[in-house]
Amino acid sequence: MKFCVLAKVSKRSVSFWYQSDGNAYAPLSIKESNEIPLYFYVSGNDFIFGGAARERFNRHDPNAYGNYFEIIKDPSKHFIIYGNKKPVKQLFYYGVEQCLSHFLNTVLYKVDSIESYRQHFPLRFLFDTDIEDKEKSLIENLFQEAGYFNLDRIHFNKILFGVLVQKEILVKEKAILLLSAIDDVLYLKLYKNANAEEIGSFKLEGQGADPRVKILANMIVEYIISQNPYLSIDKDIETAFLLPFCVSLLENPDAIIKGDAELADGNKYWFKVNERNLTDRLQYYSNDNMIYTAIDDLLKSSSLTVQDVVILLGTEAISTSYFSGKLLKRYHYVKEVTSAAIKDTMKSVFEEVSSSNYTVKSKAPPVLVRPRMPAAVPIEATAPKLPPPLPPKKEKNSSQPQINIPRLPEVKPVIQVKVNPVKLPPLPPKKGT
Repeated sequence: MKFCVLAKVSKRSVSFWYQSDGNAYAPLSIKESNEIPLYFYVSGNDFIFGGAARERFNRHDPNAYGNYFEIIKDPSKHFIIYGNKKPVKQLFYYGVEQCLSHFLNTVLYKVDSIESYRQHFPLRFLFDTDIEDKEKSLIENLFQEAGYFNLDRIHFNKILFGVLVQKEILVKEKAILLLSAIDDVLYLKLYKNANAEEIGSFKLEGQGADPRVKILANMIVEYIISQNPYLSIDKDIETAFLLPFCVSLLENPDAIIKGDAELADGNKYWFKVNERNLTDRLQYYSNDNMIYTAIDDLLKSSSLTVQDVVILLGTEAISTSYFSGKLLKRYHYVKEVTSAAIKDTMKSVFEEVSSSNYTVKSKAPPVLVRPRMPAAVPIEATAPKLPPPLPPKKEKNSSQPQINIPRLPEVKPVIQVKVNPVKLPPLPPKKGT
């Protein structure tokens, strides 16, 4: 059976998709969702990955772990499972492999353990914008060290740009500035053209959302705190967590915006915000210049002008008419990456994977390096030819080496065997007379 699993990794969560037997790709749902928060719980032989571990972490359980990409910076941190001490970086490996086992059991209906599949298991990683290069390498090394050799990295932006060129949203030769927002951080990545050659990048803390979205998130958190004074929460963390939720609220806002908001700990709280108050606060927002300055500096450092670049809004928190309208006042070409374009890109990702027959050609050279070293058989073939002249030289110089002594007695018996056949033929004629 041909199949592949893709894991999208961000600092907050990991999401899974799969494709099998040439069917359309689909989300790998685990407990009603394909997105799992990066929290872990380990006690004895019990290992929990996801929401249940997050609940324990928020209750300050000493066996629960969160902030994965922060705690792995401390090499002394570890956890114990099956009686073995492991570095905390392996939490991610254990969590993801648990999901891969779920895929084998529930999608492929395999009863075998994951161990028998590791070497050839087609696993692909798609790293979100907030994951740094050294963190990408760490994740990949974890799985390669565990025996996953059919492993590769998906270059999503390059495939996305190709899809947008086909849709005539982008021009292949034109420079691209991709804006992405994660947890209220705005990431700017400048590409030379649609071939996805990155030539510059920058990030802005606190600018990763349409201003209205961030203000609404702030107001919701303030309301929840006022109604629940016993809560001890980090306002900045909760505001960033609510940004995607607030995007949907502002698609069709009512005079009174209300509902249940889910905070980072998974608990929901009722809120109510007056839309007029949101508009009033928006009038005092004056951080647009920070974004303008960052864009202008990136373009200047690459000797590009406004006419040379298409600005792409890559995530929901900034893909709004308000945000794009602000940018259009200063820049000529501002485009939005739609959900349809994302789906087409994911489809192209799996088409590319399946076209390679779910194997990784780029990983073959490292594996073949070792066989090629002993493949210096031509040198070994000449080596046996050299020893015959060498033994006589060594015998003349010294008879002490033990390497020459065992070879000499082997030559003497051969000479004796040749003498015996010479004596045997004359004996039969004597008996016949």
